[in-house]
Amino acid sequence: MSIYHSIDDFLHRLESTLISNKEPVDANRILAELRASYNEVGRNGGKLYLKYADEIKAVLEYPEEVVISKAMYSEFKQGFRQLKKLWQTKRNVESFYIHCCCQIRQLLIFNRVSEEHCRSCHGTLLYYYEENSQMVMKKCQACRRIYSSRTGTLISASHGLKLSRASKQNLQEVVSPAEWIGYCGE
Repeated sequence: MSIYHSIDDFLHRLESTLISNKEPVDANRILAELRASYNEVGRNGGKLYLKYADEIKAVLEYPEEVVISKAMYSEFKQGFRQLKKLWQTKRNVESFYIHCCCQIRQLLIFNRVSEEHCRSCHGTLLYYYEENSQMVMKKCQACRRIYSSRTGTLISASHGLKLSRASKQNLQEVVSPAEWIGYCGE
């Protein structure tokens, strides 16, 4: 299958199953559809944007640790529509994959994009867990600055931090489960 065809299929599948569908969406369904549709497009695009493609693939392998809020899903739908429009007008494969990976990361790594932004560059703050201090921190997707999730202060000594995507358990300290899109069986 050509790379253009796989992108068209990816966009069509997500449009019909997640974006335009009027049925209530739960996190399990969102993740299952992403996993099923991302395989083909990720295989092709991963070569172009390996940095984020590997991270996305790893997150999709362990969906039980992903927390998706209603606001994140709403932002994803809006970003998806922009991504589709970009693809229809430019048909630039590299640009598509960069934007696609950023949109998917913003859905899979907890954030409050509509409420919080980096004070320096106004980029999206993604939530990570720092293993040494055992604290949840926010890292700017654009400029990579790191902030405390509790105080919002900039962490100046960010060298040596061991950051990994904040899991459901990590996020319970700083995010109310009422913000999350429901998971089947919970």
